[in-house]
Amino acid sequence: MDHRIGYVRPGYDADIVVFDSHPLSIGATPLQVYVDGRATLDDEKVKESLSKVVTEKLQEQPAPQMRAKLEPTIREETCKMVAEGKTVITGITKSHLQDDHTTSSGNLTLVLDKGKTVCFDTAENCLSHASDGFSIALQNGHVLPGLTAAVTHVGMAEIDMEVKTGDGVLNSKLNPSDPESVVYAKYGVRLDGRAFERARIGGVTRVISAPLDLGFLGGVSVGVETGGEKTILNGGVFRDEVALHFTLGQDSKRECSEFNSSSIRLLPNWLTNVHLQAPNQPQRYLQQ
Repeated sequence: MDHRIGYVRPGYDADIVVFDSHPLSIGATPLQVYVDGRATLDDEKVKESLSKVVTEKLQEQPAPQMRAKLEPTIREETCKMVAEGKTVITGITKSHLQDDHTTSSGNLTLVLDKGKTVCFDTAENCLSHASDGFSIALQNGHVLPGLTAAVTHVGMAEIDMEVKTGDGVLNSKLNPSDPESVVYAKYGVRLDGRAFERARIGGVTRVISAPLDLGFLGGVSVGVETGGEKTILNGGVFRDEVALHFTLGQDSKRECSEFNSSSIRLLPNWLTNVHLQAPNQPQRYLQQ
């Protein structure tokens, strides 16, 4: 078909849309649409859409404020300075930390020494701690506590749609009397990957990750840190067993039976009668 399409030139087939500005910009309006060489828009309607009233309304729309994107080298150098030296962050107008000793609003200054907070107060009160520090000036900065995301598959799979990039997907037939049918995320979690980087950018410092499952019994989730500096052996896991997960819906219907009611019937049996024993762990009981 390359002799007919792909170009705007005589002899080629093309449907063309002409805009008054960049098509993805706010308020972009098509001036004309040509299909098989024929104009399809009414000129009067086009003029009406570009009238003074409409134009003024479009101009009132604020331009989107995009987050500034730093070059990777600048980000790495900044993070290295924060981790290894003293950092003074100014321009903080609001703090959402639950700390009675910290002013909640106003012109606040945060001083970090090798990543540890040494002062978080007014600029005057932090003056003695702020000497010889690397400065970061914010505009209307806010300080938030670390967030915990639950329930995710962070650390269980790099790409959810590709099983080979993670621990695997639980899709076996349920045996309510067999503790071995329970999967523990703590044995398959990996504390690295793109999802951890995205979590840190969003202020998420902890995640509760459950096994990837396609059935009624979802397994036991694990709580992990997203900092990237710890492993499963030195504090990267803040709780090795968080919760036992069940799924009610289409996935559970595939595994247990053709009815949601069958899954609901099995749930009380698990919560009241079935005991779980993980490898190398003491026996424990689930109670309703």
